[in-house]
Amino acid sequence: MHDTLAQGLSSIVLLLRAADTADDPAKTRDRIDEARRVAADNLDEARRFVRDLRPPSLSTAPLPQALQRLCERTERETGTTCRLHLDGHPTALPSHYDVALLRAAQASLANVTRHAAARTAVLTLAYLDTEVTLDIYDDGTGFDPATAHPRPDGTGFGLTGLRERITALGGHLDVESAPGEGTAVAIRLPLTGQETP
Repeated sequence: MHDTLAQGLSSIVLLLRAADTADDPAKTRDRIDEARRVAADNLDEARRFVRDLRPPSLSTAPLPQALQRLCERTERETGTTCRLHLDGHPTALPSHYDVALLRAAQASLANVTRHAAARTAVLTLAYLDTEVTLDIYDDGTGFDPATAHPRPDGTGFGLTGLRERITALGGHLDVESAPGEGTAVAIRLPLTGQETP
């Protein structure tokens, strides 16, 4: 819930700031209209969370399409170029895998838009024989992963929560980054044949 709603609220703030600084009344109106749409989407998502704790985007589409829509929305709302690459043949995954991977992409892209000042973000979803992987790369400012810890003000839980979610599913999460070198988040979830969609 934190990942999705935080990203939506951040988008609203960015859109309203852009509206405030626009020197063209038509651009101002467009930004306000987009902020209104994002707010309505967030409200709908919050209500669905309460109802069934499943992301609305997965209720209407499989994971690859949900990730594609997330990329399109990120690009539209932030100006950061966002692309999705698929490797392998998409297969049905357990619903908790779909949710975890979508949440990982949302959290990672939220970090990209809030902190990285990236021009480009690339999501790569790969269906392999024994695992499904999701890599999120950005060409932004990077950071020292050793310094990424929750802060007293209640922020900074993104990577910690994401790692806990993936580990709980028997998966692995690795973060590679350095100041000035962008960031890569790599997630691997095992496919043992025992999962149930």
